[in-house]
Amino acid sequence: MLRTTVLAACALLLAGEPEATFAQAKTDEAKEKARINALRAQVRSYRCVTKAGRKYYGSTIPPQCTGEPVEALSAQGTMLFRIEPPLTPEQRAAQDAEEQKAAEAQAAREEARRQAEVQARRDRALLQTYSDEADIERVRQRALASNRDAAAQVETRIALLKSRQGNLVTEAEKTPGAVPEKLQQDLKAVAYDLSLQEQLLASRKREAAEINARYDEEKRKYRQLTGAK
Repeated sequence: MLRTTVLAACALLLAGEPEATFAQAKTDEAKEKARINALRAQVRSYRCVTKAGRKYYGSTIPPQCTGEPVEALSAQGTMLFRIEPPLTPEQRAAQDAEEQKAAEAQAAREEARRQAEVQARRDRALLQTYSDEADIERVRQRALASNRDAAAQVETRIALLKSRQGNLVTEAEKTPGAVPEKLQQDLKAVAYDLSLQEQLLASRKREAAEINARYDEEKRKYRQLTGAK
């Protein structure tokens, strides 16, 4: 029982529950230990019934009770608690697996609950952000316009670099003999900068697709939440 309590508490803690939850579990564990210790102080004898049906008593656990459930008795002969025999390795493995499964199931339930709370907050934020679907479209168009402006700036930079690259190539072709080291460095620098700008332009184009996908999803969710067709 104590082992199960601790495992469940650990599952809650790993799932992100407040530390107070774990502290409460430790408090419950301490109370359970105190209760058991109080019962043990009242024990006056032990009794077991073997599989053969024979009863054995003793002020300590009789050796004949090995492997059998044992009842701890008070001075009046009433059973205070039951002592189960040690588990076999197979039984222990099965119990550990069951406790682990229970702890994982509890953690999964807590995770599902937390995810539901996160989604509920997002839904409320969505409804507070937009007054209607047209509002979503207006925000989309502003985001796309900003993206187009940024892409246009990159395209202008690419055009200038290509022009610069062309002039350098022409200069290199007109140079008799080996191309000067300075001209070679300029060609490499322009090529490198051009590569970076082309990568940036591709990124801007991907960003436009992501903007449309994001606002398509927000519009779909808005319709779902408001019941709009």
